[in-house]
Amino acid sequence: MRIARALFDPALDDFPLRLNRWLDLIGHRMVLALPIGIGLAAVGVAAASYRIPAWRPWRGPALALAATCLTGQVLVNQLKHYTTLPRPYDLDSLGGYTPYPSYWWTWVRAGGGGALPSGHAGAGYSMLTLYFLGWALGRPAWRWWGLAAGIAGGVGFSTVRILQGAHFLSQTLWSATLMWFLAALFFYPLIVARPAVSGLNH
Repeated sequence: MRIARALFDPALDDFPLRLNRWLDLIGHRMVLALPIGIGLAAVGVAAASYRIPAWRPWRGPALALAATCLTGQVLVNQLKHYTTLPRPYDLDSLGGYTPYPSYWWTWVRAGGGGALPSGHAGAGYSMLTLYFLGWALGRPAWRWWGLAAGIAGGVGFSTVRILQGAHFLSQTLWSATLMWFLAALFFYPLIVARPAVSGLNH
């Protein structure tokens, strides 16, 4: 809430960067193609592995990557209709129309805030799957570069939406938690099935 209040301009009764053209294009519209694109590309790799023998070791990791990215987007877009915390710019204390909710969860979709977890932050944090991909393939360098890319993508797109008054920091962190959990869930069978080659792979 403190961050949102600091970004809110009382004179405008709005967030100055809310309708910024470039932030809206890159951080709002284009970013959602990221997890879908990664997921579909992974499905393509898995399908091609039946024709290309050299790609067969990639089949399981590619399917886990696709499952994480696509399931993540579905869950994010459903869960936000059952959590009540709205977007900052929708709060009546920040130029909006609705009071701060007195409860966190609702079973009635119409009562959802539509913002927790953040879909755009989740799209950025979908790149955390690259960390688990490197782990499952036994590629330590890919693993850590994937972690860096996931954090950078998630933090970057989260920052854009926070600056626009579209999300609280906590809403973006819930997205990171969800994407990490899903990646761990889908990649776990592949990781535990790998032989213990060296301490670098653990």
